[in-house]
Amino acid sequence: MKQISGRILLFVFLVWAFTACEPVEPDNPGKSNSVSLMRFAFPAGDNPSLNATATAMSVNSVFWVTVPAGTDLTRLVPEITVSEGASVTVAGSPYTPGKAYDFSGNVVGVKVVSESGERTGNYRVCVKEGEPQVDRSIYQFMNDFNVPGVSVSIMKGTEVVYSSGFGFAVVENDTRCTPDHLFRMASISKQFCTMCIMTLKEQGRLELDQPVFGEKGILKGLYHDITPYHEAITVRNLLSHSSGICKGLSDPCFTNSYRFYSGTSTPVPTDTLIQRTLDARQQPYDDGTMVWSPGMAYNYSNVGFCILHRIVEVISGKDYESFLKEDVLAPIGVTDTHIGGYQNERRSNECVYYSQGDSDSYRNPLRQMAGAAGIITSTNQMMKVLTYLDGDDTVPDIFSHETIEEMYTPYHYAGSGTYGENYRRYGLGWRMNHSRLFIGSHYHGGNIAGTATLWVGHTENGMSGAIVCNSRAYNSNSSGDIDDNMYLILDELLRYFYNKAQ
Repeated sequence: MKQISGRILLFVFLVWAFTACEPVEPDNPGKSNSVSLMRFAFPAGDNPSLNATATAMSVNSVFWVTVPAGTDLTRLVPEITVSEGASVTVAGSPYTPGKAYDFSGNVVGVKVVSESGERTGNYRVCVKEGEPQVDRSIYQFMNDFNVPGVSVSIMKGTEVVYSSGFGFAVVENDTRCTPDHLFRMASISKQFCTMCIMTLKEQGRLELDQPVFGEKGILKGLYHDITPYHEAITVRNLLSHSSGICKGLSDPCFTNSYRFYSGTSTPVPTDTLIQRTLDARQQPYDDGTMVWSPGMAYNYSNVGFCILHRIVEVISGKDYESFLKEDVLAPIGVTDTHIGGYQNERRSNECVYYSQGDSDSYRNPLRQMAGAAGIITSTNQMMKVLTYLDGDDTVPDIFSHETIEEMYTPYHYAGSGTYGENYRRYGLGWRMNHSRLFIGSHYHGGNIAGTATLWVGHTENGMSGAIVCNSRAYNSNSSGDIDDNMYLILDELLRYFYNKAQ
């Protein structure tokens, strides 16, 4: 029996070996199955409205092409290079070299069918008007950091010289991003909160050196267990991140034990967040080199701007969003700026935010920390705001020269060391004195899950600008992380458009 079984197994093996080595005939022998879209361009020679060939760049699996402003997108002649022998259709029509096609739609489908006819590759092409020379930097940035949508606005003096959207505000339905789409501002919200405080100051309803807590404080009676340390904190300390309230603590605005009810994802009210922070910091922090009492040193504090937004509400008698809209923004014609919310609260012209890594783009309770990170607005509106805060009378500023100067003067920290008297990089609500970029300007960035932002106001060349994204990456490229790259790109754009105007 064993001998017979062995012969059977040997026979099976020989049959398998013979058939395995025998070549399998393809359905279409000698024909390629490749379906690559290797190059997509609009040659200048075939498109009289172009002074140079516009070549597409693949960004997150979509081919993007920028053509100069004023180009007729309905009659563009493409040059398409695909796998050898493959056939191509553009928007459902067979591709004919030299023929014009309509590329005015959000997304135009390009289908590549292999020479064998057995495989199909479906590609998407998006064409936008803009500055081809500078847009490639944005496309590369989006590719490097997997960002679906970006908005950029650049201004010289008080005139917007470039304003454009890139990619998708909503990926799921191919909604192209525009400079009027609303994005979360993250920490750029702090400058809007600063505007509220300065408005109250100009109205004579608040002084920057007023105490915040205790019997003489603006927020008297709202919080308990107030210590002498708390009583020493002023409005100016909060604006300049010199209260010391978060030194040695995990950021309360982003620490679950501070911002959520225990064991839930339900956010606590802003007052509870503030009280928990006060309870955790009952006295100045001593790190062994300096006692971090109010006014001594710079220590970035999100909860400090939550306290400021409560100050706005207490003094004005309005909720924070109403005061911001009615008393600060409406007088300068900025009417589409709001406090953001969760995904089910998304506005019709607001982008969707896309998570990366382990982050959750919709976990942060923006209303509870509105003064620190809650604003949604557009880059076009950001430029309008900056024209009223630049210290230039071309458009009358909303604040006096004295208030503007105070806001943009580096705060004098009384302590020693790098973050004490030597720290000259933060004024009241604004950064300044970057080590090598944005000379003469005030600026600020922001980041939370699903968002990365940066704006710059009035460099020494009179240039301003903003770049915002609807995703936040946690990787790096040769130039650094996503924030580093945004600084470099915005600086590049400001210089480009300044030189172009000369």
